[in-house]
Amino acid sequence: MRNRILALMFVLATAAVPHAQAPATPPPGPPPTGLIVGSGNFFSPIVGDLDKAVAFYRDGLGLDVQGAPANADANPALRAMFGLPDAQLRWQIGRPPAMRTGVEIVEITKAGSKPLERRVQDSGAFMLIVFVRDVDGTFARVKALGAPVVTRGGAPIGLPAGKPRFRVVVVKDPDGHFVEIVQADQPPETQAPPTANVIAVRVRLVVADADKALALYRDALGMRVRSIDEFKKDPDVNTMLGLSDGQYRVGMLEVPTSGLVFEVIDFKGVDRRSVRGKIQDPGSTRIQLQVRDVDAAIDVLKRHGGAVVSTGGTTVNLPGRGGATTKVAIVRDPDNLFLVLLQAAPPAPPTVP
Repeated sequence: MRNRILALMFVLATAAVPHAQAPATPPPGPPPTGLIVGSGNFFSPIVGDLDKAVAFYRDGLGLDVQGAPANADANPALRAMFGLPDAQLRWQIGRPPAMRTGVEIVEITKAGSKPLERRVQDSGAFMLIVFVRDVDGTFARVKALGAPVVTRGGAPIGLPAGKPRFRVVVVKDPDGHFVEIVQADQPPETQAPPTANVIAVRVRLVVADADKALALYRDALGMRVRSIDEFKKDPDVNTMLGLSDGQYRVGMLEVPTSGLVFEVIDFKGVDRRSVRGKIQDPGSTRIQLQVRDVDAAIDVLKRHGGAVVSTGGTTVNLPGRGGATTKVAIVRDPDNLFLVLLQAAPPAPPTVP
């Protein structure tokens, strides 16, 4: 039982504009063979009040947010990427120390937005998992900012019970996005400075069917598999997630070259519903994925039940520095996660003497 809980906890816990964030220096490993070849900003919550959300991620969690909010007022291509040509967009990015990618917080107005309400077991919920050096201090800060607590008992708990190796609590940000805050006895390797609170991150998508999600992200798009569990029931983990009953299973994937852990989880034996929202709705979430071929990735996602939300149902060329453009599209996956697909630049030709 103890080993099972520790393994589960490691599974369950363990750029400047919202379009073309360059991935960080790749960790060592085999080159990608599928359509997904990297990641950009790993968690992009759509929010109703940018200032309030920034306070949660900056002052509460301790992410580094610099500069004033950016906007898309003079960038029609970016608004077309969102499929919202007449909307107003503002955003800021909070980065963990020593990381180039981060949490891209986006506020969308003049687009008929409607807040979404999801429970932790509902498909479409996308959770940010942050490993911190001080879970109690972090929890005190987010609670002072008004963050609802999901974990039963209303405070961090130790796992496994009796001989804890982790202390963890799940909360919500101001717009209902779930955030799991974890302090481990043996922290993961990090390049963060000793003064940093956030030392590692990963993400978790609640899906209607983990088998179908794995068929999409592993088999069709090419994420690497770290582990796949069978359904299990654990009262301590249910307490962490705020559930009184039910079973869960987790597939842990890894985005090639970036090392980002992307988990999929589904539940049974507990009331669930699928909450469908639009990209402009507070409570929706995006993630940036760098792909080898945007058109091919779109075709794959469509075959698995996805839909393009960018204007015209097709790709957009975003202008960049020096006259360069990036081919992009936003696609809603079958569980209502919005994927920002960035076509990877081709490798530079060899130098000819």
